[in-house]
Amino acid sequence: MEQTEQKMQKKMKPWHGIIAFVVIMAVFIFLGIPIQAKLGIFGVAITELMLLVMAIAAAVFFKQNLKEVFPIKLPKLREVFGVLVFWMGGFLLAAIGIMIQTILFPQEMAAMTGGLNNMMSSEGMILGILIASVMPAICEEAVHRGFILHTFKDIKRPWVIVLSMGVIFGIFHLSPFRFVQTAILGACMTWVMLKTENMVLPALFHGVNNLLPVLISFALQDALTSVSAVTTADGPTATAVAEVVNSGWAANVGAIGMYMMLGLVALPLMLAGTALLKKKGEKIKGKHVAVVFILAGAMFFIGLAMLIGASVSLVAQGIGM
Repeated sequence: MEQTEQKMQKKMKPWHGIIAFVVIMAVFIFLGIPIQAKLGIFGVAITELMLLVMAIAAAVFFKQNLKEVFPIKLPKLREVFGVLVFWMGGFLLAAIGIMIQTILFPQEMAAMTGGLNNMMSSEGMILGILIASVMPAICEEAVHRGFILHTFKDIKRPWVIVLSMGVIFGIFHLSPFRFVQTAILGACMTWVMLKTENMVLPALFHGVNNLLPVLISFALQDALTSVSAVTTADGPTATAVAEVVNSGWAANVGAIGMYMMLGLVALPLMLAGTALLKKKGEKIKGKHVAVVFILAGAMFFIGLAMLIGASVSLVAQGIGM
């Protein structure tokens, strides 16, 4: 019986996932966005449910086994801890890209962030957590780490899958000012899914990542009415450094340098998280460990050089960091 079902299933290829993504995005743009514009945060909830329905519908249309497309298992405690460690590394890595974008496009980033925080905090914390954290973790993951990733499973090189899924997740958010952080986070969640084959774990990553800015938004609700927001629904931003942005190129270079130095922590955290996510008995290759620490060290020293150079320039100008 099981062999008969497998024969009936259509062999999925990446182009099936790309076509499905284009269709989903068309529905989202021409139907979902107007709904959000009219209904606000409730419109966001409706569009999240639309994504879930479309992901399941795509799997049914192509005659796929839903348990294979959306594998859900009770995770081990080690895996849960691994996801949280890996998320911390990915969160810090995304912060580097966001800092650069913020310095290049400060007004656009501040406007985007302020709008997201206002929407999240408009209807109360519980509803904000449900719609901004829980629903995306389920509905968006059904689309990305569910159906689309399922169509990529025959690609032999994991890095190709991770990179492709990161780009797709970045495009999905329809903003050039959110592309970097969402692409990084999308790639991270794809890696978690490839390592565990359990949708619960990338959903946990997604939910925790979105939960933090919601909590910050409510905790700092009064302060956020008079200053730029400090996070977005898809990762940290650097809009709180508006004064640095206005201080000239040297201060900007120094700020980027400080964030680059986070690589010394971010990449090892991602390595540690990966080690915890690996199946029992599976080890990380020594050459991969070496590459991670070389890259982490390179990011740190490049950042340090940028920070020192900026400090020297500012001191020469009589400003100081």
